[in-house]
Amino acid sequence: MHFILFALSALIWGTGAYVTTLQAGPVPVPVSVAYRMLLLAVCMLVVILATRTRLSIEREHIPWIAAHAATFFALNFICFYTSTHYIPSGVATLALSTSPIFATILSFLLFRDAIPLRAIAGMVLGMAGLALIVAPDIARLDAGGAVIRGMLWALGASLGTAIGTIIGARNHRRGLSAYTVNFWGGIGGAGICFAIALAGGMEIIIEPTLRYLGSLAYLGVVASAGAFLIFFALVARVGPGRAAYTFTTVPVVALVMSVLFEDVALGPLMIAGAAMILTGNVLVLRR
Repeated sequence: MHFILFALSALIWGTGAYVTTLQAGPVPVPVSVAYRMLLLAVCMLVVILATRTRLSIEREHIPWIAAHAATFFALNFICFYTSTHYIPSGVATLALSTSPIFATILSFLLFRDAIPLRAIAGMVLGMAGLALIVAPDIARLDAGGAVIRGMLWALGASLGTAIGTIIGARNHRRGLSAYTVNFWGGIGGAGICFAIALAGGMEIIIEPTLRYLGSLAYLGVVASAGAFLIFFALVARVGPGRAAYTFTTVPVVALVMSVLFEDVALGPLMIAGAAMILTGNVLVLRR
Protein backbone atom coordinates (compact mmCIF):
# COMPACT_ATOMS: atom_id res chain seq x y z
CA MET A 1 0.00 0.00 0.00
CA HIS A 2 2.86 2.38 0.81
CA PHE A 3 4.36 1.81 -2.62
CA ILE A 4 1.03 2.45 -4.36
CA LEU A 5 0.57 5.76 -2.56
CA PHE A 6 4.17 6.72 -3.29
CA ALA A 7 3.85 5.84 -6.98
CA LEU A 8 0.51 7.60 -7.39
CA SER A 9 1.83 10.81 -5.84
CA ALA A 10 4.88 10.85 -8.12
CA LEU A 11 2.82 9.93 -11.20
CA ILE A 12 0.14 12.56 -10.66
CA TRP A 13 2.52 15.41 -9.84
CA GLY A 14 4.93 14.38 -12.60
CA THR A 15 2.24 14.29 -15.30
CA GLY A 16 0.73 17.48 -13.89
CA ALA A 17 3.90 19.34 -14.86
CA TYR A 18 3.29 18.57 -18.53
CA VAL A 19 -0.46 19.23 -18.29
CA THR A 20 0.46 22.72 -17.07
CA THR A 21 1.77 23.47 -20.58
CA LEU A 22 -1.74 22.85 -21.96
CA GLN A 23 -2.92 25.92 -20.05
CA ALA A 24 -0.88 28.18 -22.33
CA GLY A 25 -3.11 30.45 -24.41
CA PRO A 26 -5.22 33.61 -24.10
CA VAL A 27 -5.92 33.17 -20.38
CA PRO A 28 -3.28 35.03 -18.31
CA VAL A 29 -1.16 32.84 -16.06
CA PRO A 30 -2.37 34.36 -12.75
CA VAL A 31 -5.97 33.81 -13.83
CA SER A 32 -5.35 30.16 -14.73
CA VAL A 33 -3.67 29.61 -11.38
CA ALA A 34 -6.60 31.30 -9.61
CA TYR A 35 -9.07 28.93 -11.30
CA ARG A 36 -6.93 25.97 -10.23
CA MET A 37 -6.80 27.15 -6.64
CA LEU A 38 -10.57 27.63 -6.55
CA LEU A 39 -11.05 24.06 -7.74
CA LEU A 40 -8.66 22.90 -5.02
CA ALA A 41 -10.61 24.86 -2.40
CA VAL A 42 -13.94 23.38 -3.54
CA CYS A 43 -12.53 19.85 -3.33
CA MET A 44 -11.07 20.51 0.12
CA LEU A 45 -14.40 21.92 1.29
CA VAL A 46 -16.12 18.69 0.24
CA VAL A 47 -13.56 16.67 2.23
CA ILE A 48 -13.91 18.98 5.24
CA LEU A 49 -17.69 18.60 5.25
CA ALA A 50 -17.47 14.83 4.73
CA THR A 51 -14.97 14.38 7.58
CA ARG A 52 -16.55 17.06 9.79
CA THR A 53 -13.21 18.78 10.07
CA ARG A 54 -13.14 22.18 11.71
CA LEU A 55 -13.15 24.92 9.07
CA SER A 56 -12.35 27.93 11.25
CA ILE A 57 -8.86 28.83 12.43
CA GLU A 58 -7.66 30.85 15.41
CA ARG A 59 -6.63 34.47 14.84
CA GLU A 60 -2.99 33.78 15.72
CA HIS A 61 -2.68 31.45 12.72
CA ILE A 62 -4.19 33.81 10.13
CA PRO A 63 -0.92 35.61 9.20
CA TRP A 64 0.76 32.23 8.69
CA ILE A 65 -2.10 30.96 6.52
CA ALA A 66 -1.92 34.18 4.48
CA ALA A 67 1.84 33.80 4.00
CA HIS A 68 1.33 30.16 3.04
CA ALA A 69 -1.31 31.16 0.49
CA ALA A 70 0.94 33.83 -1.03
CA THR A 71 4.04 31.66 -1.38
CA PHE A 72 2.83 28.09 -1.86
CA PHE A 73 -0.58 28.58 -3.46
CA ALA A 74 0.00 31.67 -5.60
CA LEU A 75 3.53 32.83 -6.46
CA ASN A 76 4.89 29.28 -6.59
CA PHE A 77 2.41 28.26 -9.30
CA ILE A 78 2.64 31.55 -11.19
CA CYS A 79 6.42 31.13 -11.43
CA PHE A 80 6.19 27.50 -12.53
CA TYR A 81 3.50 28.14 -15.17
CA THR A 82 5.57 31.01 -16.56
CA SER A 83 8.75 28.91 -16.63
CA THR A 84 7.11 26.39 -18.96
CA HIS A 85 6.70 29.16 -21.54
CA TYR A 86 10.48 29.17 -21.95
CA ILE A 87 11.72 25.66 -21.10
CA PRO A 88 10.22 22.14 -21.23
CA SER A 89 8.11 21.20 -18.23
CA GLY A 90 10.44 18.32 -17.31
CA VAL A 91 13.44 20.64 -17.08
CA ALA A 92 11.38 23.15 -15.10
CA THR A 93 10.40 20.37 -12.70
CA LEU A 94 14.05 19.46 -12.21
CA ALA A 95 14.74 23.07 -11.21
CA LEU A 96 11.64 23.07 -8.98
CA SER A 97 12.88 19.92 -7.24
CA THR A 98 15.74 21.94 -5.73
CA SER A 99 13.25 23.30 -3.17
CA PRO A 100 14.68 21.06 -0.38
CA ILE A 101 17.98 22.91 -0.87
CA PHE A 102 16.30 26.30 -0.39
CA ALA A 103 14.28 24.95 2.54
CA THR A 104 17.46 23.75 4.27
CA ILE A 105 19.18 27.11 3.77
CA LEU A 106 16.13 29.05 4.98
CA SER A 107 15.80 26.83 8.04
CA PHE A 108 19.40 27.63 8.90
CA LEU A 109 18.97 31.38 8.36
CA LEU A 110 15.64 31.66 10.19
CA PHE A 111 15.86 29.00 12.89
CA ARG A 112 19.59 28.28 13.06
CA ASP A 113 18.94 24.63 12.26
CA ALA A 114 22.25 22.83 11.77
CA ILE A 115 23.14 21.78 8.22
CA PRO A 116 24.90 18.40 8.14
CA LEU A 117 27.89 17.96 5.84
CA ARG A 118 25.84 15.43 3.89
CA ALA A 119 23.22 18.09 3.15
CA ILE A 120 25.90 20.58 2.09
CA ALA A 121 27.29 18.00 -0.32
CA GLY A 122 23.77 17.40 -1.62
CA MET A 123 23.21 21.12 -2.21
CA VAL A 124 26.47 21.49 -4.12
CA LEU A 125 25.74 18.38 -6.17
CA GLY A 126 22.19 19.48 -6.97
CA MET A 127 23.11 22.98 -8.11
CA ALA A 128 26.03 21.61 -10.13
CA GLY A 129 23.64 19.22 -11.87
CA LEU A 130 21.31 22.09 -12.71
CA ALA A 131 24.22 24.08 -14.15
CA LEU A 132 25.27 21.05 -16.21
CA ILE A 133 21.84 20.84 -17.82
CA VAL A 134 21.58 24.54 -18.59
CA ALA A 135 25.16 25.18 -19.75
CA PRO A 136 24.86 23.90 -23.35
CA ASP A 137 21.76 26.01 -24.06
CA ILE A 138 23.22 29.12 -22.44
CA ALA A 139 26.28 28.69 -24.64
CA ARG A 140 24.03 29.11 -27.67
CA LEU A 141 23.30 32.83 -27.69
CA ASP A 142 20.08 32.36 -29.64
CA ALA A 143 18.53 30.13 -26.95
CA GLY A 144 20.39 31.21 -23.84
CA GLY A 145 18.11 34.15 -23.04
CA ALA A 146 14.97 32.03 -23.01
CA VAL A 147 16.64 29.26 -21.05
CA ILE A 148 17.92 31.66 -18.41
CA ARG A 149 14.49 33.26 -18.02
CA GLY A 150 12.82 29.86 -17.78
CA MET A 151 15.28 28.61 -15.19
CA LEU A 152 14.97 31.79 -13.11
CA TRP A 153 11.18 31.46 -13.08
CA ALA A 154 11.48 27.77 -12.13
CA LEU A 155 13.92 28.60 -9.34
CA GLY A 156 11.45 31.25 -8.17
CA ALA A 157 8.86 28.48 -7.94
CA SER A 158 11.39 26.38 -6.03
CA LEU A 159 11.97 29.19 -3.53
CA GLY A 160 8.23 29.72 -3.10
CA THR A 161 7.76 26.00 -2.52
CA ALA A 162 10.55 26.00 0.07
CA ILE A 163 9.04 28.92 2.00
CA GLY A 164 5.61 27.34 1.80
CA THR A 165 7.00 24.01 3.02
CA ILE A 166 8.56 25.66 6.08
CA ILE A 167 5.32 27.49 6.89
CA GLY A 168 3.34 24.30 6.28
CA ALA A 169 5.57 22.44 8.74
CA ARG A 170 4.91 25.16 11.31
CA ASN A 171 1.14 24.89 10.77
CA HIS A 172 1.33 21.10 11.12
CA ARG A 173 3.22 21.38 14.41
CA ARG A 174 0.51 23.72 15.70
CA GLY A 175 -2.09 21.01 15.04
CA LEU A 176 -3.85 22.68 12.10
CA SER A 177 -5.75 20.29 9.83
CA ALA A 178 -4.12 19.85 6.42
CA TYR A 179 -7.57 19.95 4.84
CA THR A 180 -8.39 23.28 6.48
CA VAL A 181 -4.99 24.73 5.63
CA ASN A 182 -5.35 23.71 1.99
CA PHE A 183 -8.89 25.10 1.80
CA TRP A 184 -7.89 28.52 3.06
CA GLY A 185 -4.64 28.35 1.11
CA GLY A 186 -6.61 27.74 -2.08
CA ILE A 187 -9.03 30.58 -1.32
CA GLY A 188 -6.20 32.96 -0.41
CA GLY A 189 -4.07 31.88 -3.37
CA ALA A 190 -6.95 32.45 -5.78
CA GLY A 191 -7.62 35.89 -4.32
CA ILE A 192 -3.96 36.87 -4.59
CA CYS A 193 -3.76 35.64 -8.19
CA PHE A 194 -6.90 37.55 -9.19
CA ALA A 195 -5.48 40.67 -7.50
CA ILE A 196 -2.20 40.31 -9.42
CA ALA A 197 -4.12 39.90 -12.67
CA LEU A 198 -6.26 42.98 -12.05
CA ALA A 199 -3.28 45.05 -10.93
CA GLY A 200 -1.49 44.06 -14.15
CA GLY A 201 -4.42 45.02 -16.34
CA MET A 202 -5.10 41.41 -17.34
CA GLU A 203 -8.51 40.15 -18.38
CA ILE A 204 -10.41 37.69 -16.18
CA ILE A 205 -11.41 35.33 -18.97
CA ILE A 206 -11.69 31.62 -19.60
CA GLU A 207 -10.92 29.63 -22.73
CA PRO A 208 -13.96 27.44 -23.58
CA THR A 209 -11.98 24.63 -25.20
CA LEU A 210 -11.70 20.97 -24.24
CA ARG A 211 -7.90 21.32 -24.04
CA TYR A 212 -8.01 24.20 -21.56
CA LEU A 213 -10.97 23.08 -19.45
CA GLY A 214 -9.82 19.46 -19.40
CA SER A 215 -6.30 20.36 -18.31
CA LEU A 216 -7.69 22.78 -15.71
CA ALA A 217 -9.93 20.07 -14.27
CA TYR A 218 -6.99 17.64 -14.08
CA LEU A 219 -4.72 20.21 -12.42
CA GLY A 220 -7.31 21.47 -9.95
CA VAL A 221 -9.00 18.20 -8.99
CA VAL A 222 -6.44 15.44 -9.61
CA ALA A 223 -3.00 17.10 -9.49
CA SER A 224 -3.90 19.40 -6.59
CA ALA A 225 -6.69 18.05 -4.39
CA GLY A 226 -6.27 14.37 -5.28
CA ALA A 227 -2.49 14.39 -5.04
CA PHE A 228 -2.58 16.23 -1.71
CA LEU A 229 -5.00 13.68 -0.24
CA ILE A 230 -2.84 10.78 -1.44
CA PHE A 231 0.28 12.43 -0.07
CA PHE A 232 -1.38 13.09 3.30
CA ALA A 233 -2.33 9.40 3.46
CA LEU A 234 1.29 8.49 2.75
CA VAL A 235 2.53 10.88 5.44
CA ALA A 236 0.13 9.31 7.94
CA ARG A 237 1.54 5.86 7.15
CA VAL A 238 5.29 6.47 6.84
CA GLY A 239 5.86 9.95 8.31
CA PRO A 240 6.71 13.25 6.59
CA GLY A 241 10.43 12.52 6.26
CA ARG A 242 10.06 9.33 4.26
CA ALA A 243 7.06 10.67 2.33
CA ALA A 244 9.18 13.62 1.15
CA TYR A 245 11.21 11.22 -0.99
CA THR A 246 8.24 11.31 -3.37
CA PHE A 247 9.62 14.60 -4.64
CA THR A 248 12.83 12.92 -5.80
CA THR A 249 10.87 10.82 -8.29
CA VAL A 250 8.47 13.48 -9.59
CA PRO A 251 11.14 15.00 -11.92
CA VAL A 252 11.77 11.57 -13.43
CA VAL A 253 8.11 11.25 -14.42
CA ALA A 254 8.08 14.85 -15.67
CA LEU A 255 11.18 14.25 -17.80
CA VAL A 256 9.61 11.16 -19.36
CA MET A 257 6.54 13.25 -20.25
CA SER A 258 8.79 15.89 -21.82
CA VAL A 259 10.58 13.24 -23.88
CA LEU A 260 7.25 11.84 -25.09
CA PHE A 261 5.36 15.08 -25.74
CA GLU A 262 7.82 18.00 -25.83
CA ASP A 263 10.58 16.54 -28.01
CA VAL A 264 13.18 16.74 -25.25
CA ALA A 265 16.30 14.74 -26.07
CA LEU A 266 17.86 12.94 -23.11
CA GLY A 267 21.50 13.47 -23.97
CA PRO A 268 24.42 12.52 -21.70
CA LEU A 269 24.52 15.95 -20.03
CA MET A 270 20.78 15.94 -19.33
CA ILE A 271 20.92 12.46 -17.83
CA ALA A 272 24.03 13.24 -15.77
CA GLY A 273 22.61 16.54 -14.55
CA ALA A 274 19.27 14.97 -13.61
CA ALA A 275 21.07 12.20 -11.71
CA MET A 276 23.13 14.79 -9.82
CA ILE A 277 20.05 16.82 -8.87
CA LEU A 278 18.08 13.78 -7.69
CA THR A 279 21.05 12.40 -5.75
CA GLY A 280 21.58 15.82 -4.18
CA ASN A 281 17.92 15.94 -3.13
CA VAL A 282 18.21 12.52 -1.49
CA LEU A 283 21.26 13.68 0.46
CA VAL A 284 19.48 16.84 1.60
CA LEU A 285 16.28 15.02 2.59
CA ARG A 286 18.02 12.13 4.35
CA ARG A 287 17.84 12.28 8.15
